[in-house]
Amino acid sequence: MTTEAPRAPKITLTNLTPGYLGDIGPEEFLEGMELKDLDLAEVDSTQATYLDSSLSRVNFGDAESPVNLTGARFSGSRIEDCRADTWTMPRGSLVHTEISGTRIGAGVVHDSVWEKVVLSNCRISYLNLRGAKLTDVQFRDCVIDEIDLDRAKVNRVSFPGSSVGVLQCESATLGNVDLRGLQPHKISGVHSLRGATIDEMQMMLFAELFASELGITVE
Repeated sequence: MTTEAPRAPKITLTNLTPGYLGDIGPEEFLEGMELKDLDLAEVDSTQATYLDSSLSRVNFGDAESPVNLTGARFSGSRIEDCRADTWTMPRGSLVHTEISGTRIGAGVVHDSVWEKVVLSNCRISYLNLRGAKLTDVQFRDCVIDEIDLDRAKVNRVSFPGSSVGVLQCESATLGNVDLRGLQPHKISGVHSLRGATIDEMQMMLFAELFASELGITVE
């Protein structure tokens, strides 16, 4: 059976209107805006919608004062060369969205919905996607220290050219999840890897991790 590849997002950004810090607020509807070189520390953008917009060189705040994007929605948008010590966006959604060249310390995005999303050339320390629903998501040429997919529903997700240090997937539901090329040093939730694809080399490399997770002694 062939592993299905993620389907690409469709993004068309034309005739964007310059956006300013004052445009951003809770439950705001931002459409066709170009937001760049902004510092969003401590900004409240809960339940806001970003439609067909571009965000570049935006600082999403430091660990002590991040922007609050709880429940926010990004659709048809592109996020480039941004920084977020803490990206706080639980219960939010990314649909037809690209994120590139962005540094994320802790991504607090549990219980979110991601559909047709590409992350490329991003550096992420910890990505909390617990309880999230991911469909058609690609992590391309990314460095991720730890990704937490516990209880997540994940379908058509791949990691081409990326590295992951720790992979957590306790009680996750996977389908067409392409893990080929990854060499994590720790995997939690081996019993939940049903629906994932690995290659023969990984099978040999992961043997010790699988045995440890399953409580098997190899002598």
